[in-house]
Amino acid sequence: MPFDADLVILGGGCAGLSLGVHLADASATRHHTLILEGRTEYTNDRTWCFWRDEPHRFSHLVSREWPTVRVQSAQRRVDVDCAATPYQMLPAGAFYTEAEHCIAASQSVTLETGARVTELPARISGGWRIETSSGQVTSRQVIDTRPPRCPAVGDAILWQSFVGQEIECVAPVFDPTTVELMDFVGVRDGTVAFCYVLPLSRTRALFEYTVFGERPLSAADLWPAQQAALLRATRQQSWVVLRQESGTLPMGLTGNPPTPPGQDYVRVGVMSGAARPSTGYTFQRIQRWAPSAAASLRRNHFDVAHRPDAVVRRLMDQLFLRVLRDQPELAPELFLRMFGEADSARMIRFLGDRGSVLDCAAVIATLPIAPFLGQLCKSMPGMTPTLTGAK
Repeated sequence: MPFDADLVILGGGCAGLSLGVHLADASATRHHTLILEGRTEYTNDRTWCFWRDEPHRFSHLVSREWPTVRVQSAQRRVDVDCAATPYQMLPAGAFYTEAEHCIAASQSVTLETGARVTELPARISGGWRIETSSGQVTSRQVIDTRPPRCPAVGDAILWQSFVGQEIECVAPVFDPTTVELMDFVGVRDGTVAFCYVLPLSRTRALFEYTVFGERPLSAADLWPAQQAALLRATRQQSWVVLRQESGTLPMGLTGNPPTPPGQDYVRVGVMSGAARPSTGYTFQRIQRWAPSAAASLRRNHFDVAHRPDAVVRRLMDQLFLRVLRDQPELAPELFLRMFGEADSARMIRFLGDRGSVLDCAAVIATLPIAPFLGQLCKSMPGMTPTLTGAK
């Protein structure tokens, strides 16, 4: 039977559009890809940040970069020189515009906005039937970038929930040379909170309030604390809100993801392995995945799922996240030690998924042994840790 598309990508967010752009960039092909996005239009709804470690398809859209990042608590402060691999900001609005223009010029990829999926895709002979608010679509294969379900307790070891505002103050209050990566402001009810500040000028910044906790939190949950922290950070100066953003990211997915309904149906994206468990960073990981997935599709292979992290890295991330979950009061000291005692280049490679075994070992060496050994023993009943001389 004839199909409307050879491949349908459900969701035109970062993962869906990145893959679509790489398919559109390729030479003309007889295969047709259709991206279905529920939004009727794109807005500058988020900000992606990362350390510059390697070029990617959207490198030219980076709008700001900083040579220094800061981690601090009430007790001390660590400034990290990252001039060799500066911390960069890429606005979602620029990414969306670039992707829309690239796909619009393609003869093999189509983006349809305002097409909300209304039912579970149904298996038909040789492919899939997808009911949308714009009508029915059929396809041979499906890549689903949407979350399998709403974020819920138990789906991840921890959740990173945040809400932020880009503001313009009436007086200079920000240092435009330094990103405040983590300014810890408190531990409460099993969560740890910190402020994240991207200074765009002395008077303008993106100010986010972030919480690590077992429960995903909504913007409404975080607004009162964010506003109080912003008032303190601006020294009660007046400001104008230019835009706002919020989100929830998994840190260490637990259990097995829902089984795809067929070999020609794959789940990808933030809730399916795109996010680095211990940090929540996703953009660079998606930019490494997208060209590889596009190349596989061009070879008529459907090997497009995110590759699982190496076993050692996955176990390290899980252990670290469980310590944060069970002893959130340790978070400021753990992050201050890692950023303050590890070589900055090694630390940045580690956070950016590019770390070698030696990089990982150097970062681990900065951490206290006792809480991690204790956490290991909790998962192995009958073991009793010997902490004599533990760091």
